Amino acid sequence: MHVLTKIFIVLVALLAVAIVPLVAVNATNESTFQKKYKEAQASVTAAEAVLNTERSAWLAAQQKLEGSLREMEARVADLTKQADAKSVEARKAQQELAGTKAAQASIASSLEILAQNGKASNELTETLVAELRTLRTRSMDSEKRLVELQEAFDASQSSLEVADAARRALQEEVRRLADEKDRALTTVADYVATVGELPKAKAGAVSDRVVASRSVSATVIGVRRENGSTLAEINAGARDGVKAGWTMTIGDGSTFVGNLRITEVDVNRAVGVVELEDAAARGEVKVGQRAIARAGE
Repeated sequence: MHVLTKIFIVLVALLAVAIVPLVAVNATNESTFQKKYKEAQASVTAAEAVLNTERSAWLAAQQKLEGSLREMEARVADLTKQADAKSVEARKAQQELAGTKAAQASIASSLEILAQNGKASNELTETLVAELRTLRTRSMDSEKRLVELQEAFDASQSSLEVADAARRALQEEVRRLADEKDRALTTVADYVATVGELPKAKAGAVSDRVVASRSVSATVIGVRRENGSTLAEINAGARDGVKAGWTMTIGDGSTFVGNLRITEVDVNRAVGVVELEDAAARGEVKVGQRAIARAGE
């Protein structure tokens, strides 16, 4: 055998020995990278679901507040019209009262002249006295009407002030929701800057979240905190249509507190994991707060 052939065979053997470990290492690293990629993809999908839920809740709250604001503005306008009408009636009554007093003064002057001259007859005197009494009665009625109109005007003015205060409160609430939206968008921007853009959901992708088939309103009857997680129990269950996988909104009055992802369902009770709870900004989930699910969400 030629020397070059022997050298070539030795080199091929050495290369085969060196390539085998590289192939094994490459296979191991490929499975590890695929696992990390799937975990990152699942985290991004969960974050996207939380973002969509938060955005839907905010839009619903904003639409509700905007509707209430429009109703209060319409009420304020109606009360303003009523106050203007009462003011016109009050001015009219004042004019009638001034005319009545002027007529009364004229009649009194005429009576005085007739008394001084001694030419007035008893019949004319009685007629004038009766007319004077009528005018006095009308004057008293006009004064009474003026007082009533003034009271009605004051009541309308008070209602207008209350409605205006309510409108200002609604505007403050709208501004607060706008601030919360800005904070949420800032959080999402920070997340995108750290993790990257959220990928679009693939067609046919499966999610653990179950869309509510009906609207349900329940009350939080128990809260348990352990190992860094919060569990809450509500007084609604399978007979009310609640299903595992639902995401319900927990609120304290008009304040959003967090979401409740249902994990266990009994006949008339259900337990879930509290999500998006921010004790510093919105307060903690407590017993007595409302948990709401809307059909189709």
